[in-house]
Amino acid sequence: MLAKDEMIRLVYHKKKYSLELAFNCTIFEVMIILFYAMNGGEIMKDIMIIYNNFENLGIKNRTITEGQEIRLVREYIDYRSNLFKATESNKLVVFIEPQVGNAYPDIVFVEYDPNEFQTWNQHRNILSKKDLKILFHIHSTQGIDFEGIVSQLGYSWKDAAISAEKLFDAGLIIRENRRWMVKKRNKILPKHIEAVEAKINKWDEVLQQSIINRNFASESYALIESKNGLRRDALLRFNRFGVGLYHKKGDTFETIKKAKCTDVPLSFHSIMFNEWIGRILCDGGDGDK
Repeated sequence: MLAKDEMIRLVYHKKKYSLELAFNCTIFEVMIILFYAMNGGEIMKDIMIIYNNFENLGIKNRTITEGQEIRLVREYIDYRSNLFKATESNKLVVFIEPQVGNAYPDIVFVEYDPNEFQTWNQHRNILSKKDLKILFHIHSTQGIDFEGIVSQLGYSWKDAAISAEKLFDAGLIIRENRRWMVKKRNKILPKHIEAVEAKINKWDEVLQQSIINRNFASESYALIESKNGLRRDALLRFNRFGVGLYHKKGDTFETIKKAKCTDVPLSFHSIMFNEWIGRILCDGGDGDK
């Protein structure tokens, strides 16, 4: 991402923005510069686009490779952004190729309630991936003691105690009858996570990645642009694995099949998206990268 002191000049002409840059930058960096510039340099209230602009908070993105697939990604983000209807309790974050484990889903749309972050606890800024894994396990078990954390997750007693203390200080867990429990479910989860994987004609590849994305997303979709039309055999496999399908048709997009919707969290990565949003809104974070 361009440094703040690098020369960026915005020019407005006939209701269109253009950029003159003193240094090279990717097209998505240009999009993000415009995104902030057209909103007074501040985070937009209703939609945030995240790509290479919050690495200090532990959000890493894959380097964009220019080509037809990233063109498809841009077009779909524009399409969905125009469709999104924000409310006081529902906003949208668009993550572009974020690192989630060993994968980089093309797009992740996360809907969240900003009211859940009004009382952000600064201790949440230093939570690590290990802490979030333990938090996910506490949520999944609906309450667990230290012995259970150690035996089921394989952490040492010391690591389990340190993480529990950090989660307690962050206001995310409480202790009742010697068992750790999530204090408030809404505090650790976004409202909805939708992953979208985009490919040109690559039916097998897009399905494989979309299945992986089901490990953290409420809904997982494939976005396909196919010169040869829709493949019936592929549609049957999408249905079997609960993956939805978007299809680019001309200048617009159509929903061919809706994805199976699953409640989050499905892994600690589901919780991680929520923590990323909180750190972005509150501008902090020194946890594990």
